[in-house]
Amino acid sequence: MSEQFKSPYGEPYPEDRLQEAGQFRVRLASVGNPDFGQNPRARKYGAKANHWLKVGSIAEASAACRKFITDNELGGGNWSGGDVQDEAGKVVARISYNGRAWLPSDQ
Repeated sequence: MSEQFKSPYGEPYPEDRLQEAGQFRVRLASVGNPDFGQNPRARKYGAKANHWLKVGSIAEASAACRKFITDNELGGGNWSGGDVQDEAGKVVARISYNGRAWLPSDQ
C-alpha cells in the first residue's frame, strides 16, 4: 500500500483467504451521523440493534455487513461495525463500509 495513503484498517485481507471456512463472528453496528444532527453515541434511529453475528468465512462477514448497511440505509458516517473475531475473540479482520476486508492494523 502506498506510503502516501495508509488505511486506518491496515493492509487488505488476502483474497485467497476470504473463502476459508472458520468460526467467526462479525459486529454489525451503526451510530448516528453528527453531520445530519444524529446522536453519534447511539445507534442510528430506526436501525436494527447493534449485535454480533456468527459467520463461516470472512467473505460471509463482508456480505453480512453490506446487507446490514443496505437494510438499515446507513451512510459511511453511520457505519461503526465490521470487526471480525475468531472463536478465541481475537480481531482477525475488519470490514469497511464498502464491504472490503482488511487485516487489523496491529498485524
